[in-house]
Amino acid sequence: MRAYGRGRGRRIAPPSAARRHKRHCESSSKLGSVRGLLSSPRRRRRLLTGGVVLIVVGGVTFSMIHWSNTSHFHMAPIRYNEKAQVIKTPIKANFRLARKEGVLEIAAAFVNTAVRRRHIEKSYDLATPKLRVGYTRHAWATQDIPVQPYPLNFAKYQLKGSFTDSVWLQVALFPNKANRNMPAAVFDLVLKPFGHGKARRWLVDSWAPAGYQGVPSGPLSGNGGHALANAQVEYKSAIGKGWLFVPISAFLLGIALVTMLAVRGWWRNSRALKRYKSTYL
Repeated sequence: MRAYGRGRGRRIAPPSAARRHKRHCESSSKLGSVRGLLSSPRRRRRLLTGGVVLIVVGGVTFSMIHWSNTSHFHMAPIRYNEKAQVIKTPIKANFRLARKEGVLEIAAAFVNTAVRRRHIEKSYDLATPKLRVGYTRHAWATQDIPVQPYPLNFAKYQLKGSFTDSVWLQVALFPNKANRNMPAAVFDLVLKPFGHGKARRWLVDSWAPAGYQGVPSGPLSGNGGHALANAQVEYKSAIGKGWLFVPISAFLLGIALVTMLAVRGWWRNSRALKRYKSTYL
């Protein structure tokens, strides 16, 4: 049937029998190729094994990306009815004046009493009111204080910052002979000045563990004030570094398994083809 008419009234002639036959042959050839691909049991097993491996590898990769950080972030609510807390940048100061005022001696006395848990009642006057808030002198002497103890043999001090309103020291603690298996520890010690003029004195305001990778050396030690030699301490985490390679190893194992299956299938296929040619050709 031919096309007739012009413009909008024009009609298209239906496809001829040759065209319909051509389309039918193309669809039949595609369907036949798919059937031929799935007709072999060996190919079906390979496709099934490859699909399972891809699912496993994809699951491991997804878990590595999606659950790489399991922490939850929460925004603190904004309190409009309170005054804003403005954090002022500390002003640096020369450490010589604080050293003349005995800041290192106060730090060493605090470590030797409060941290070592010996004559702990003497450390009450070495702490700021903020550190000993809620404690009486008698309650402080019971050793139940907000200061982490340590079985100290000797200590080393290193200056980390000197400011007009504070001094920041890092203290490396080494265990005594009774606790020689305990690793050395590093703490942050912050002192603040109180009083004016000749009555000015330094008091310990905070004592907290520090994330330090080495042991500092300084001019003062906790066992009499003598200088100590440099030392290195190895810090070991509760979880070994080998656990970091577990997800990477799983991913590489999946890739190696897929590669092994592909090589194995190619080798078996080549052997079967050689047998067929030697037998029937």
